[in-house]
Amino acid sequence: MKLFSLCLAFLFALGTVQFVYAQCQSGETEILLNLVPDNFGSETTWRFTGVGGTPIYASGGPYTNNNNTPINESICVPTGSQVIFTILDSYGDGICCSEGTGSYTVTVNGVTVATGGSFGASESSTFFAPLLTYDIMMGTIKSPFPVLGSNETITLQSSLKNTSSTVITALNMSYQVGTEPVVTESFTGLNIPTAAEYPIVFSTLWTPQNTGAQTLKIWVNDINNGNADLFPSNDTTIKQLNVYQGMTIPNIIDDFLAAPPVYSTIATAANQINKPTDLDFHSILSRKELWVINEDASNTGGSTVTISDAGLPTQSSQWLRDGNAWHFMSLPTGLAFGTNGNWGSSPGIYNANHNGGAPFTGPTLWSSEMSIYAQNAGPGTNGSHLDMLHETPYGMGIAHHKDNAYWVFDGNSSNIVYYDFVEDHGPGQSYHGDAIIRRYTEVTVSKDGDVPSHLILNKSNGWLYIIDTGNDRVLRMNTNTGNVKAALTPIEAVVEYSEMENVVSETVIDTGLVRPCGIDLVGDRLIVGDYANGDIRIYDISANPATYLGKLSTGAAGLTGIKIGPEGNIWFTNRLTNMVQKITATTTTGLSIQTPDEKMIVYPNPASDQVHVQLPNTINSKASIQIVDALGRVVVSTYCNNKRMLTFNTSTWANGMYWLSVEGDVQKITIQK
Repeated sequence: MKLFSLCLAFLFALGTVQFVYAQCQSGETEILLNLVPDNFGSETTWRFTGVGGTPIYASGGPYTNNNNTPINESICVPTGSQVIFTILDSYGDGICCSEGTGSYTVTVNGVTVATGGSFGASESSTFFAPLLTYDIMMGTIKSPFPVLGSNETITLQSSLKNTSSTVITALNMSYQVGTEPVVTESFTGLNIPTAAEYPIVFSTLWTPQNTGAQTLKIWVNDINNGNADLFPSNDTTIKQLNVYQGMTIPNIIDDFLAAPPVYSTIATAANQINKPTDLDFHSILSRKELWVINEDASNTGGSTVTISDAGLPTQSSQWLRDGNAWHFMSLPTGLAFGTNGNWGSSPGIYNANHNGGAPFTGPTLWSSEMSIYAQNAGPGTNGSHLDMLHETPYGMGIAHHKDNAYWVFDGNSSNIVYYDFVEDHGPGQSYHGDAIIRRYTEVTVSKDGDVPSHLILNKSNGWLYIIDTGNDRVLRMNTNTGNVKAALTPIEAVVEYSEMENVVSETVIDTGLVRPCGIDLVGDRLIVGDYANGDIRIYDISANPATYLGKLSTGAAGLTGIKIGPEGNIWFTNRLTNMVQKITATTTTGLSIQTPDEKMIVYPNPASDQVHVQLPNTINSKASIQIVDALGRVVVSTYCNNKRMLTFNTSTWANGMYWLSVEGDVQKITIQK
């Protein structure tokens, strides 16, 4: 019996670890692996390989479950080899920290070259054995995302890993988009030890000069004040971008009160509209693609109706439901598009697992690509969602902030929560470890049953407008204020989960609303819906509190989401009538459809923080633009660069008169701040 047991143990060892040596020969370098499995060791495997997956120097696993005994292995590789260590988890939840506190550490000559435990399906590290004196490896570009607008100002962000034996204290780095000029910056005062990753954030902002496909490159020039990287082939990271023509929605809200507007029905139950709670237009406004989110039922999950060419004779619609909407889109209350083609939803349920247990739900990130959204992402995946976090039961509304970051109304804890998914985990995956979550407990709100409490961010000044449905009012919160008060304990491993303090907030509207629901803004005009009576109330928010200007009566209770569309018209959903409708102004005193003989249009005027200039088609696409103050001093001097819509930041300008002139059009327009 002993011999039989020993044979079994020997065979088991052969099946779990291959090509592992006790000591290294001359011309070889030793790599040490320390692995502590989690409670599901049967899901864990690892390997050391060369570039491209060959040769395989060593591999190991799977292991037994519920055995956290540390595993120590010695691997020998030819000296000077570039080695890739990969650890895999077949379930996709890493080895820390949902099912035990597993971890791994890889060392070469006593120097840690890879360590971790919190990852998704796999994680890899590349290094030389022995380590080079100067060597970094660029990571992926985190921002901008593949899709962005031409009117955006972008902070370029990437990451790198120190794969050398030297602590990095300084870097000289550059970026270039297409054929635009190279931008170079120095990063000093660093302390990046071996195997550490470091975020790279360029201080020089980028505004696209061209539309269409673009190639973004970020690279390292030198290390620690002039030292060349000894393995330069991984010093550059590249991302393909698609820059779409940005549009500014015109502010014609006052026209809705100047004359009776026209109401038209866009979609009904015949288009599979089923208890709609919110709507938004695709990031690329020129597509006129309207997305509507249906509450449906908790046992099926919500769904969406995508309306192409919305409001046009060529309009069509497509109904879709994700394969696991039961969890990821359970009783959705809100939908908000980002500028990168992704969108977020807020599940209005306490526990998205529907098992009667502790709260476990929060906002979900989705792709608008029809080849991804609501499609099977492949074996081992869970629906088509791009990401989901779980700190806001009864999420009653959602608003986009920037990139993959959103604001959510927490109806359970009665406050506002900031979520940054950072990089999505991919369709149907489960890694959430890079997320940032911040809870603003000083901003207290209250939900009203299952009526959504929507939000909208004024991205020009950072004020977040919040419908506080339970208290029949509208608040605003300055997202540029606040600091971390304390760390909170997250449900799952994330980079940050914090409580915030010292945030500035104030009441905007506290009269005239019965059950407010639905909110949007353009310029200094805010529109707020009312679920109780279907009214859409219009406010001037140039000063606080807001000034009531008038209302539009839709004629039916149940109004939920409202949206100001690409042409400035108002679109809304009604959960009780299962309808999507559009309100069109019958007179326009502001911006209208452009005609060839049109003059320049400047708005808002007077201006406060920014001013928009819309150029007629007759202007030369490369014409020069100049703005001067009352003393004749040049404030702005630039070029059109093929753009018909330009935005200027006027927040730092002194009060007074300014004159704008465009080459090819001799008229002058006065801008009064």
